Amino acid sequence: MTPTPVLTTARAKAPATVLALAVVVSLAAGCSDDGDAARPGTTDPSTSAAPSPATADEQLATTTTLRTVTGGRLSRAERGAVRDRVTAVVDDWFERAYLGGDYPRTDFTDAFDAFTPGARARAVDDRKLMSNAAVGTTTYAVRALARRAVVDVLAVAGRADAATVQFRLGMARAGESGAERRERVSGHLFLTFRKGDGWQVFGYDVQRGDLA
Repeated sequence: MTPTPVLTTARAKAPATVLALAVVVSLAAGCSDDGDAARPGTTDPSTSAAPSPATADEQLATTTTLRTVTGGRLSRAERGAVRDRVTAVVDDWFERAYLGGDYPRTDFTDAFDAFTPGARARAVDDRKLMSNAAVGTTTYAVRALARRAVVDVLAVAGRADAATVQFRLGMARAGESGAERRERVSGHLFLTFRKGDGWQVFGYDVQRGDLA
């Protein structure tokens, strides 16, 4: 198979005023949960390993933990709903960019459908990292080895407004001979909730390299 760099990185960030909201969320990690409604800065150990609709047929589902809620209260039901909806956005990217489709493939035009226009443009520029575009023609099969996400949420006026997702995707890519190359894509996605558009990725900090 065509070798990929041991480690590549890409970053795309939204305006500082929006990004700051997501960063605040990640800084609140490590506090303790207390009660059914999350207080500002409290953790939520709720974890979901159930496939979202986009990955219901996949052998390996994404395991997601909602770690903290900062800035306001969310009920347990609301936290679960946010976790599942954010997971669906992460899964959409995983599937369209790396795991799904018929390989060998060259078309990755829909890989960033869950991104805002600005982040989508940057991701297209970073497509060799943010998708399998650089290796699609020499890849004949892809299988997931690990799919994990930890979500920190910022709540404003009683609703989830932004989220930071720390993620890790492990995958094995098989070439024409069947030999596999094990890789991992990891980092952070920064999401915002927009009425009418739902949850979207507005920034990212992503690394890709060999899976140890």
